[in-house]
Amino acid sequence: NTQYSGPKKEEGYKTEKFANFSVSMKNKYTYVYYPWNFSMVKIVKKNDYLELKTNRNRDLITKKEQDKLRDTKIAVFGMSVGSNISLVLTQAGISNNIVIADFDELDTTNLNRIIAGTHQIGLNKTIIASRRIYEDNPFAKVTSLVKGATKKNVEKLLKEKKIDIIVEEVDNLSFKIDTRKLAIKYKVPVVMITDNGDGVVLHVERYDLGYKKIFNKDIPYWDDILSKPPSMELMGNVIMNDIVGGVKNIDLKMLKSVDKVLKKELVSWSQLGSAAILGGVVATVMIKKIINNEDNHIYIAKNIFVI
Repeated sequence: NTQYSGPKKEEGYKTEKFANFSVSMKNKYTYVYYPWNFSMVKIVKKNDYLELKTNRNRDLITKKEQDKLRDTKIAVFGMSVGSNISLVLTQAGISNNIVIADFDELDTTNLNRIIAGTHQIGLNKTIIASRRIYEDNPFAKVTSLVKGATKKNVEKLLKEKKIDIIVEEVDNLSFKIDTRKLAIKYKVPVVMITDNGDGVVLHVERYDLGYKKIFNKDIPYWDDILSKPPSMELMGNVIMNDIVGGVKNIDLKMLKSVDKVLKKELVSWSQLGSAAILGGVVATVMIKKIINNEDNHIYIAKNIFVI
């Protein structure tokens, strides 16, 4: 307990004050059952748990800020990079009420970037992510869209005010554009992370602040592109030019990977687990800045590398 942060634990436990405190907490606990790993855990109740869990955030995150972060409702669509984002958000005490979505099942080839195990192969990615969130915060409220996010269910959530910030990580151009059109309509910011070799590209579109473009292009530009079903070649060009910002900004090995995908020599472009985890960190830091009004740029497109 934070009342005993001064003395060493062993000294604090011996005091009469702590003995009285222990008596007062005797019945202030609950049990949590995790059916997927057959575990029953006895822990303190919600408010005490969340206070203890975020205690070491002080004062990099103040108590007032932590409460605001916890109460912000975030939706993460796409559980590849998105699974890492949802976990880092939860670990930081952000979004006690979170929506996650993915229709896909875990495959062996996903294990280089999704924190999971071989025993979970074949399980829906959203279920894997939701279990990890509950293991970190058993008091979380997770809405799992196991059939994926669609224009229809996203609008329903926005209309019901169940989303304050969108994290969009879906490999479908039409969905990316539709999501942002909805974000414009409901004035909700969108954050997106794109792998780029050892680094990531951060996109932030502050539709809550009046931004009205999509990836800094007017909407008719995207309507024209989507007037026919987007090909793999078109997707590659959009990623390279509109999202990453041109060939000059792309990791050279990544560029070679994209070329092989277009030639059908690779199933999909390369992605590294280290970049996926970096994406989780970068997105979480950015979301924290948005919630705490520490950054008010209406549009950000930034390549981020480490070392």
